[in-house]
Order: sequence, then C-alpha cells, then structure tokens
Amino acid sequence: MHVLLLALNYHPDKLGNAPLMTGLAEGLVERGHRVTVVCAMPHHETGRIDPAYGGRVMVRDRRKGVDIVRVWLYADGGGGARAKMAGYASFTATALAAALSVRDVDVIFTPSPPLTLGIVDHLVARARRVPFVYNLQDLFPEAAVRLGVLTDRRAIAAFERLERWVYRRAARLSIISEGFRDHLRAKGVPDGRIAYIPNYVDIDEISPRARTGNPIRAAHGLDDTFVIQFSGRMGYSQGLETVIEAWRRLDDLPDTRLMMVGDGQARPMVIDALRGDPRAVVLPTRPRSALPDLLGAADVGLAPLRRGMAATCIPSKIFGIMAAARPVIAGVEPHTDTARLVEAAEGGIVVPPEDPAALAAAIRRLHARPTLGRAMGAAGRLHVVGHHGRHAIIARYEALLQEAIDDKR
Repeated sequence: MHVLLLALNYHPDKLGNAPLMTGLAEGLVERGHRVTVVCAMPHHETGRIDPAYGGRVMVRDRRKGVDIVRVWLYADGGGGARAKMAGYASFTATALAAALSVRDVDVIFTPSPPLTLGIVDHLVARARRVPFVYNLQDLFPEAAVRLGVLTDRRAIAAFERLERWVYRRAARLSIISEGFRDHLRAKGVPDGRIAYIPNYVDIDEISPRARTGNPIRAAHGLDDTFVIQFSGRMGYSQGLETVIEAWRRLDDLPDTRLMMVGDGQARPMVIDALRGDPRAVVLPTRPRSALPDLLGAADVGLAPLRRGMAATCIPSKIFGIMAAARPVIAGVEPHTDTARLVEAAEGGIVVPPEDPAALAAAIRRLHARPTLGRAMGAAGRLHVVGHHGRHAIIARYEALLQEAIDDKR
C-alpha cells in the first residue's frame, strides 16, 4: 500500500511527534510499503524554521526509503498562542497543496495536532477516493482549554465543531490512550471506528546503559552523583515550575544533581531559575544518536504535567525512560492512563501534579533506596519490551491502515 502521512513534525525535528512518526514511516517501508510524508520545515525545537531550509516554500527529500515533502509554515517561536495558531493555519494551507500533488495514494494517516489537518485529510481523501485514519496524540481543543491557551468561547466552540466534523469523516480514529475512548464516544464516534494503539519505543535503540563510564555524566562532572533528569520539550503543559520548586527543597542532599535537557517556551524560565546553581545542568536538545547515553545518565527520569493535562495526553518520554531501565516519577492525577501505565509496569512513582512537596519526597525516596530505583527501572524495561516495542506497534498500525483500505473497496 501507498501511505500518505501528513505530520506537522518529522525528522530532523527531535521532539514532539517527530520521532514517533519518523519511526512509523520508516517501519512501514521496512515492511514493504511505500510512504510519502508531507510535513513542515524543521522548526519544532526552536519554534523557528531551521536556517538550512529558510527561504523556500517546498523541499523534496528522501530518507531511508521514505519520500518527504517539506513545506513552509509561519514559525515565530516568541509569538505565543496566536503565532502558534497562525503556524497551524499556514501549514494546513501549504500541506494541502503538497498533499494534492501526491499520486496513487491508498490511505492517508495523520497525527494530531493540528486538528485543522483533518480538513486536508478530507479534501485529499475525496479527491483520491481513499480513506483517512486520524491519530489522536492528544485531545484538541480540550488540551488548549485546560492549559488556558485557548480562552475565547467562540473559538472554542468553533474548534469543537471542527473536531466533531473531522471525527465523523475519518474512516478510523486511532488513540494512544484508552481514556480517549470516552471522549470520542461523547462526540458520537462508534466503538467500531476506534482503535487503541499505544505509542512505542525503539527498544533496540534505547537500551540500559551503565552509569559508570557514561560519557554525558563524565562530560558534566556528574560521576558519583544522583542525577534527576527532565528531558524533552520544555513546554507549558509540563509545569516545570514544579520541578524547580521541588529541586529547591533538596538542598540538603549535596550529592544530587538536576539535569534539564530540551528546548521550548519554558526554557528561558528554567535557565533564569537555575542560573548560578552549581548543582544544576541545563542543556539544549541533544541529537537523537545521543539519546541512549542521555537517558542512561540519569538515576531517575521526570515526567511532570500540569493539573488536568494527563486526561488529554500520555508523555511519550515515559517510554524512553523505561526503555533505559530508569525509574520514572510521573506528576499526574491517579486513575489516569499515565498513572495506570507507571503502576502496571511497577516502573516508578506517581505523585500529584503541580505538587513540589510530593515530587521532592519521591526523589528523596529513590535517593535513599537505590536498590528500589534499580528494581523499578528493570520492571519498566521489561514492561515496554513486552507491550511497547516498535515492531509490534507498527504491525498494529499496518493492520489498521489495511483494514481502512479494505473497507473502502
């Protein structure tokens, strides 16, 4: 089959959905299928188009058997919510033009966000007489409303109408969280069009690494210390102020270090808060090739979210932390899918969101009991190997896409 994958982010973007969609496209090619990707110019880490792609409207590329069409979008990293919406709108327009140029398509696959790509899906699907599968990586506009990014009632109502419109027209909707199922049911989507497929991690790429001799620990003077690590996009949804406040409660643990790795809107706040702190290390997003050593440099990985956000997403960083055999501390509400994931794997500790005292207490517990942390790390690794391996999950997506094609015929 020939899959047209529409994705805002793709390699060489390193954060967000980019690694997931890159791996999915390449995995489908490995399984004998043809994949064409229409994506935005690389921009996700900084919010600005990579200078190597600047000044161009469209760039055609090919990588690991995947045909890639990169298109321009409005990217202003410092413009806030309005600039982000303008970026979504511009990418929707340029993606539509690019997608209509792709021939002999059998099925279209699109991850959210942005929701407006559902319009592109529908128009291209009608023009090519093929089905489209919409993949919910988060719930929009609900996530934006919970964050306070989207407050205008008319805009919220308009996006909710668009949400229902997209859901009605998708041949299938794939969800990464069982908790999303009730949301879709409330929007009128029957169970027969909903497929639960969790996110994956490349368990061959990310494997347990020894702390001793780790090049990142050595490069930053972290040998013989207990490293608390946050790695990923530093956005508003993580509530990184909670991490900073929890860290300030750990001054009496002289052998601890805080490592904050990533880029995003919250990075300036993190830099300002930790400026002059000799026990903290703040690094930009590392190359993908460095990820196994980066995760292996930690004694514990953090996956915080703001209050209410765990109902709209599952932090993909959790899978990487577990694959690296490190315990995770997830700042989320109980009974959410994220909490259930950590608890089912016995791979870490769940604490309430935006609770610095609880986060600090969990860190103290793992600091005092290193054998507990190692046991949780081993259990988390075992869980992702059994349930979230890349090859098994891609096989499920392959079956879902083929099912959508067969139903259309």
